[in-house]
Amino acid sequence: MECKWQESNPLLTAINLQPSDRIVSTFEQGLSDANFITTNLMKKIFSEDGKICLLILHNTIGHYHNVLKRLGHDLMQKLKDGHATTIEPLKNITDFLTSDKETLVKHLFLAIRDKMNKLLVSHPNGRVYLIIDDLSHLLDLDVDVKYMTSFINYCINLVQNDRVHVIVSYHIANANDKVISNCLRYVSNLVIDISPLKTGISHDVTGIISIERRHSTDVALRKSVLHYKAYDREIKTFAPGEAIYHLYK
Repeated sequence: MECKWQESNPLLTAINLQPSDRIVSTFEQGLSDANFITTNLMKKIFSEDGKICLLILHNTIGHYHNVLKRLGHDLMQKLKDGHATTIEPLKNITDFLTSDKETLVKHLFLAIRDKMNKLLVSHPNGRVYLIIDDLSHLLDLDVDVKYMTSFINYCINLVQNDRVHVIVSYHIANANDKVISNCLRYVSNLVIDISPLKTGISHDVTGIISIERRHSTDVALRKSVLHYKAYDREIKTFAPGEAIYHLYK
């Protein structure tokens, strides 16, 4: 039975995040911004008493606090209460100037593993989520593709613990991004693509959400496609061609 808060959130209803979705990848195509997927998933996780380790490579902690506040959760209080923790490596941007990128990503993963282990110990019965926003920035900081794939493997191995889930957001802009995104697609149980309309800008539709889920008995992903309209406090989703009915009823 769905929770009332999920029934009133059409985006979360469409995504339908399940305990079997151990690895989730969200991709931004073109000029699209997929952060609303991350923040709404955080809303669901907190509503179900899950714990979050947030690796911030793109948005700020202030951004997440402000957005989650509108969604009904106080991130700063969650941090104080031990329900969430953050890693903000770009606060020490000089660390990324080193030529030894292999050691850099290893140290970054060790910091993640340490914080994840602390959440697992302090909350022995609940689910713990590693959320990475936005992994593509490691490429922007000259981390080689082979070290990126190693970092992904390190993080994915965390799900060997049955209570751990990994959620990764990634912006696709070039050929190297496509290599990394293909790696993520291959290992993910749930893939969410956010892209602009192929026909250009529309007043009624912000963009396209493609949701692909791999069930345990399937080799291929099962795909559904929706249009969405972004508002300040909510995201409306609807089938292609139904914008008028959903937005103006």
